[in-house]
This record gives sequence, C-alpha cells and structure tokens, in this order.
Amino acid sequence: MKHLEKLTLLAVTTVYAGYFIRQAVRTRAERLFRLAAGESPYERVHPRPLRSKSA
Repeated sequence: MKHLEKLTLLAVTTVYAGYFIRQAVRTRAERLFRLAAGESPYERVHPRPLRSKSA
C-alpha cells in the first residue's frame, strides 16, 4: 500500500507542476504578444480610467 501512495503523490505532483509550467508559458507568451502589438507593460498594469458615456 505504501508503494501505491508514493505513486499517487508523484502523479499528483507531476500534474500540478505541469499546470504551473503551462500557466507560466501562457503568461509569458501573452506578454510577448502584447509587446509585439505595441502595448507597453505600463499600460497593462495601469489602465486608463474609463469615462462615462453620459458625460
């Protein structure tokens, strides 16, 4: 039974690591695409305030 628990823990750890790596790659790719499109990193973090349409 101990062997099965170790295999399960290894499988779960591998899945979580794969998920985090995939998220990191996706985030990095999104940043690169935004830079290639001409958007500055400052605009992404500090968006301009929305103006109301009624004014």
